[in-house]
Amino acid sequence: MIWFFISVVVFMAGHIIPGLMRKQIVGWIGHRAYVTCFSLVSLVLLIWVIHEVLVADFIILWPFAVWQVYGALCLMLPACILGAAAILQPCPLSIGRKNGFDPTRPGINAFCRHPLLLGAFLWGLGHVLPNGDLVAVIFFGGSAIFALAGFSRMEKIRMQGMSKAEIRQVLAGTRRFSPIALLHGAIGPSEIGLGVLMYAGLLIAHGYVIGVNPLGALGLSIGS
Repeated sequence: MIWFFISVVVFMAGHIIPGLMRKQIVGWIGHRAYVTCFSLVSLVLLIWVIHEVLVADFIILWPFAVWQVYGALCLMLPACILGAAAILQPCPLSIGRKNGFDPTRPGINAFCRHPLLLGAFLWGLGHVLPNGDLVAVIFFGGSAIFALAGFSRMEKIRMQGMSKAEIRQVLAGTRRFSPIALLHGAIGPSEIGLGVLMYAGLLIAHGYVIGVNPLGALGLSIGS
């Protein structure tokens, strides 16, 4: 279990340190190279953490029940749709494309400035339910908390490159969380369609990549 905690510490350091040194690193290698390197390092570290979760000692906190899988599946669909929104729409104050934002048509930003981070929160929360062992709860629960904590941090990072006028304009047209915006087109058919495709892809790949088939736990299979 010690390697799990080491991997978590390194994973967090791999996010916090580059964030604190963002200006200096971008000045050395450029913004595009920074984003590419940060993304690759983050992916490698995440794979390491997941590996340690899978091989760590199993210390049960609560027993497994089928309803927990249903809960996870229900939360993962909106998580995927939010991820799709972060891909298709500009997110000037968060992870994703920052160019092309129109404050008169804020889209997903009227619902949440951080769709990818909100999706990561739902992913973590959903995976806590059917994984009632100590290491899994620390990993998935910690990931959910880490995602929420990133709201404020990402805004500060993105605002560093904006003028005061730009900041006022973006803040006026966006919200950290405003569910009523869903009734006014914050998420459209394109985001829903891509999100459903991502959701289906994850369901199919989950058993092959992670070694756990969520549908199998329900007695179902793709194509049944």
